[in-house]
Amino acid sequence: MSDKTVRGFGLGLTMLVALALGGCASDDAFPPPRPAAAAIHFKATPPGGFPVDVYFSAWGEGYVIHTAGQGPIYLISDKKGGFIIQRPGESASFVSPRSDGSGWTILSASGPATFLLKQDGGGFILQPPGELPTLIVPQ
Repeated sequence: MSDKTVRGFGLGLTMLVALALGGCASDDAFPPPRPAAAAIHFKATPPGGFPVDVYFSAWGEGYVIHTAGQGPIYLISDKKGGFIIQRPGESASFVSPRSDGSGWTILSASGPATFLLKQDGGGFILQPPGELPTLIVPQ
């Protein structure tokens, strides 16, 4: 898995957990309604919750994240090393890499910054301020 794929997945999955648990274009311009066969599978476990299956796949110049019972989350490259995360009907969030290389900072107009921190072994920890962390593990 490339660094860009892992980075994109981590950012999108973070927003999925944070949001879901807590012009005209052609049809080809929109992501599929379900995960592609080549999608990468992850488990996200919020504090005190059950693991959730999450699928991450490349789409155009970004990524799309799927999970059962939730609308897709779109990650669109900002062309400067970060991403814009958009879920239909909600405001966008902005993700930028941390200067020390330890993960990403997620900025949203609706709340304080959240950190997505890399863990040894390929996992991630989502750490919202004042809350217990969510564990995200590749399957």
